[in-house]
This record gives sequence, C-alpha cells and structure tokens, in this order.
Amino acid sequence: MTTTPPSRHVRLGTRGSPLALWQARWVADALRVHHPDITTEIVVLRTTGDTNRRAPLAQLGTKGLFVKEIEEALLRQDIDLAVHSMKDMPTTLPPGLHFGAVPRRGEVRDAFVGRDGRRLSEIDGPWRLGTGSRRRQAQLLAMHPTLQMQDIRGNVETRLRKMRQGEVDGLVLAATGLIRLGLQHEITELLPLEVMLPAPGQGALALETLAGHGVDTLLAPLHDPPTASAVAAERAFLAHLGGGCMVPIAALGQCQADVVHLQGLVSTPDGRCQWRQEIRVLRRTPCSSGNAWQNSFVPAGSVPYWKPSRDGERPRVKGHERGSAGGADGAAYCHHQTASAGRSLDAPVTQPGSGTSLWPGPVEKSLGVRPNRLSDSNGRVMEIFP
Repeated sequence: MTTTPPSRHVRLGTRGSPLALWQARWVADALRVHHPDITTEIVVLRTTGDTNRRAPLAQLGTKGLFVKEIEEALLRQDIDLAVHSMKDMPTTLPPGLHFGAVPRRGEVRDAFVGRDGRRLSEIDGPWRLGTGSRRRQAQLLAMHPTLQMQDIRGNVETRLRKMRQGEVDGLVLAATGLIRLGLQHEITELLPLEVMLPAPGQGALALETLAGHGVDTLLAPLHDPPTASAVAAERAFLAHLGGGCMVPIAALGQCQADVVHLQGLVSTPDGRCQWRQEIRVLRRTPCSSGNAWQNSFVPAGSVPYWKPSRDGERPRVKGHERGSAGGADGAAYCHHQTASAGRSLDAPVTQPGSGTSLWPGPVEKSLGVRPNRLSDSNGRVMEIFP
C-alpha cells in the first residue's frame, strides 16, 4: 500500500458538542507538541445523532449515529483525521478507514450526579434517574428495582441543567466526560466496577484515518498500545454478540503484562437476569475475545431474546436471532448454555489478583443457569425455546 507523505496542515473532523470539541483540541494540541512545525484546523461536522435530539437513542437504532457523516468527510478527504469517542464507534469500520491511533485512556467508570448532592446509596424510594443508556439502566435496576428510568438527551451541560430544573433526581454519566470538561466537582460518587461495568471503549478516543494516509506517521506518538489492546478486546466482544445501543452490554479490558483481562456483561433490560464473566486473551490477539467468550459462556448466533410477561404469566423467550434487541417491546439477550468446564455459573466472579467478588448481593443468586432454562432473582424459572 502506498503511503502519502504527511501534510504539514492537519484538518481534524469532530462533532460540535463541548466534549467533542475538547477532545479534538486535545488531539490538535498533542500533535503540535510532538510536531511543532505543523498547523491544525478543527472542522465541525453535524451527525445524525446531533440532528435528532428528541428520540431516545435506542429507538433510533442506527449504527454510527455520531460518526457516519464524519467518516464520509474522511472518505471524501475533506478532513485528514476524525476524532471520536471510542464508545460511539460501530464494531465494523467502512472499507478504507482504520484507527490511526488510540491514545491513552481516561477514567473508565461511570459517575452518579445527584440533585442537591444526594448519593445513589441514599435511595429510599422511586427516584427518577436520567440516562438513555440501556446498559446503565439494566445495571442500576439490578441494584434498585424501584428506580424510575427516564431517557434524557443532550450534551453534558444540558443534562445537568435538566436535572437542576427538576426533570430527574439524578444522572449517570461517563466520568471522563465530566473530568475533561472541568466538571468533576459535579460528581457525587464514582460508581465502582462491580456496580456499573462501562460500555466497550468508554473513556478512550478513536483517531480514525484513511488507511495509508501520511497522518498516521504524525499520530504515532499519541498511540497507547495497552489501551488499544484493551479496547480491541472489548469491541470484539461487542461484535461477537452483535449488540448496539439497544442491548444492555458492558465490557472492560485491563492489560496486565501480555494478557488482557476482559470482564463482560449481558443483561435483560430490567436487570433481573444478568450474565457476567471474565476471560483472558493474549494482548497480541485481543480480537479473539469474541471466540473466547463463546467457548466459555455465550454461543454465537444462538442468543434468543425474551419479551416481558404480563403479571402472573411465565416469562417466555421469543425468537432465536443473533443481534436481535429490544426497542419498544423490551426484548433482550438470554442464552441457553451450561457453565464452562471447571466453573459454576453460581460462583462469584473475582477481580484479577484479588478476592473481591464482582457480583455481590442478590444478582449472584439469580444465575441458576441450566441447559434451556434460567431462573430470575425470585427463583422463577424462565424456559427458553430455541
């Protein structure tokens, strides 16, 4: 492949939100530090996700809501480099595009912001929590089933304003976004990983370029191999399940020496049934995490989904489609595989190198998984019809 020589003027494409602009400026500043003889230009582009600000993200259902138009500008060579939040990136990139660099990751945890400084642990009733993320909703409902989840759209400042105006009692946001915007004082508490596992790619940036473009040479000093390996494992896990923003899926990879420790979670939207597992893959083959997950836990192409039952009716699983997801009818992933050899699904998952359970409380008891059936936290059996 022929590589074009790097230009001394680099055009960075980005969305126009305050957080997106902060990220693009950070990359531009870093490029100029490493290459003092270049100039940079920020090009703001409006995406589908920016245009439709009313509909919940899960209802829009389109992959690449916040990246498609930026990628099109990259393919037209209207820009030299696209700066994205990694968690916004589809698992498959358009032909001709790739990640030129993945900088060192920021804070991976989610943050709870309580109105009047109230903490999540102080919940004493049906609090209204603002988040459009099915992943966050499911994990919060697993702990506090009485929570009232409210979809909330807009940039960070808009969401904070809506909370102060009384639309919700609290927000759950990516901590790294608050920190990057200098709003860390708004954080009431950082949610521990055993409570809230992040989205694949959360806290990381994706610097997308045309394959073979000379800008990759300029980006080399910004690249962080451990972050890139961890994110690759997380994205392979997501791709294996065929999930998107409509499905409660979480994953976090952590590099230790030559190994990526990957924690993965799949949940029903109401949080009643969750599957959490840790696998280990070699850093040199992080994309094998999908197959490793299949071998230890969830079968690819064999993920039925279930519709919530009416009161008094046994929950039933509908369909048998890989990548199917809820939307309005609340469908979600379930599976029908036994525990992997040598490990019971009822055993708590532990953090690498520690004895701390990642699955405390009643959720751990809800994993009575057997072939073709599972039980919820109340002990009721849900049959699965493949």
